[in-house]
Amino acid sequence: MKKWLLLCLPVLLAGLWFFWPQPVTVVPKTAPQITTLPAAAVKPANTPAAKQQQINITEKIPQPVSESFKLLASVYAAELELPPYSRPLSADDEHLLAPNRYIPQTVPLEGGASATIVLPKFRFSYPEAIPVTLQVSGIQVSDVIVALSAEGTAAVVATEEMRGTPANWSATFNAEADWNGAFEISVSFSANGQQQVLKTGIEYSHPVATITGVGDSRGVGSDMLIPVKIDVQQAGYYRLRANLFTEKRQPLALLTGNAKLSEGQGEITLRAFKAVLQQQSGPYILGTFVLEKRPAVPGELTQYGDSEKAEYQLDYFALSQLSDEPWQPDAEELQRLQFLQQMAGQQ
Repeated sequence: MKKWLLLCLPVLLAGLWFFWPQPVTVVPKTAPQITTLPAAAVKPANTPAAKQQQINITEKIPQPVSESFKLLASVYAAELELPPYSRPLSADDEHLLAPNRYIPQTVPLEGGASATIVLPKFRFSYPEAIPVTLQVSGIQVSDVIVALSAEGTAAVVATEEMRGTPANWSATFNAEADWNGAFEISVSFSANGQQQVLKTGIEYSHPVATITGVGDSRGVGSDMLIPVKIDVQQAGYYRLRANLFTEKRQPLALLTGNAKLSEGQGEITLRAFKAVLQQQSGPYILGTFVLEKRPAVPGELTQYGDSEKAEYQLDYFALSQLSDEPWQPDAEELQRLQFLQQMAGQQ
């Protein structure tokens, strides 16, 4: 909800520009006559007519826009209470708990029937195989074929015949060494004398770096520092995102770290702010890794790494070694908050 509200800011600014009262310029219909008088004879106009000609304009933001900015200011102020590299995580954050989840889309067919392509995930790493399932309801299908093609060239790189029950058909693509980038999966079948085709997309890549382990945690200020060991195949600027859980798998925080890494053994340090640890002193579980090599030049694609293990255990950590000092936003973030508060009429 908070992120959705912050994303609405450009739209609200556009609406504010549309509704904002424009400056009023008063132009007399006829040019006034100018008479030169002695300095002593010049006095400030104080007649009723002169007073009537004085125009005072007070610009106000329309109430609906002001209320929207008030809500945005409140949400953004709450966001600034915690550092961006250590955000709270809850069981409701499904997209963060499963960032590589494939979301099936059911396609309606004639007569109330439907068909759905189901995949275990969206992003695959070499040498992983790609299992594909077609789920069918309310219709008899035959001659079910699945094809894998490169999205950029549309060249078909593999095809497989799908087999199974009337409701579930499956096939698996075994990886090829030259698969790298965005791919399209298309499933074709015959039903009621007609040919049907369903399509979906995936990403397949060779890992450019591999997480190999996690070092001992230590405390610095208000942060618990977690060093993550990485074997780097391609040098570049990397971003690592990982979820921190309690020993009982209660979500605690989404941690983000960045580093410029050279080929060979490298390290990215994740920081967990004391407030997001919720008085939980461990042991912890660190997992759900997303390791990205950021584009070095415009047009270059993001490349991904992987991890030797899906998760790593972190030992007990004494929270007493962390300070209670609050997070301090930077000047730019404070200016942005001040702007939102001004638009909301709170200053």
